Amino acid sequence: MAEAFNLPYEYVDLLTKPGLQTNAGPVALNQYLCKDRGNGGNDSAHSFYKNFRWIKNEVGENLNRHVGGRAIDLALKGQGNDEAFVKIWNFMLKHKDLLDKYKVEVCGRANKDGTKDVEEKGKIKRLYFDKMSDRAALQQMVQDRFFGMDCIGFVANFLIWVGEWDKYHGVSPRKYPQHVAKINIDDITEVKPLDFMVWGGHVAIVDWVWEQMEGKRARIDMCQSSSGGPQCNEYVILRQTNGKGINGGREFMIDGGTPSPPVRGQFTIWRREGFWY
Repeated sequence: MAEAFNLPYEYVDLLTKPGLQTNAGPVALNQYLCKDRGNGGNDSAHSFYKNFRWIKNEVGENLNRHVGGRAIDLALKGQGNDEAFVKIWNFMLKHKDLLDKYKVEVCGRANKDGTKDVEEKGKIKRLYFDKMSDRAALQQMVQDRFFGMDCIGFVANFLIWVGEWDKYHGVSPRKYPQHVAKINIDDITEVKPLDFMVWGGHVAIVDWVWEQMEGKRARIDMCQSSSGGPQCNEYVILRQTNGKGINGGREFMIDGGTPSPPVRGQFTIWRREGFWY
């Protein structure tokens, strides 16, 4: 545990403004993707990885070996890291002929009954790379939910990016107070950058605290991956309540913000000991 020399908004910028640097140029990872079907599922991603990760190139190498099986598994469920996505995309660019060997399903969010929402079927090269530039093809595949990041993936990979974690730890939001950040923030005046905002099924991170306001409120920036993908929500009004939530922690609520944070409702705030900016 140590001091961080970068803030979460800088990781958002790395991912999205203008994006990750591939051999075709920057591609923005500006999509939310989660294997949980209640949060949209990962049907497009699954149709891509289940075949392409195993198809060998002319020297017998495949994507699974090139990137690593664990890294592919994490990317499949919305928790891949920035370096893995660049390796995946550059492998695709180098071996576009392999993209014509099988069909994928282009899917929207999973239907409410859990079934797939298949919008189109076809071979990746013909659907994307034969119709547009390489960079545009990769960006459209992000838009079509082949690639993306969920809330757990965003926070965990930020911790790796700043050197706080040396590898990925898949911790559900509800378990953050036990395993990631154990110090409860009980008063709004105590909130600092890099504190974790924890809902029952979502996690975000405080990027900056601008000012304390009357009425147990504060103006902050926060970062997360939710609807719209990795994002920084600026000038959010954080409001303390009288309630108690997960692990007995003080509950807070949020109002406003630019863009408006997609996840609302009551949440608790926790700090990781020895981790600060």
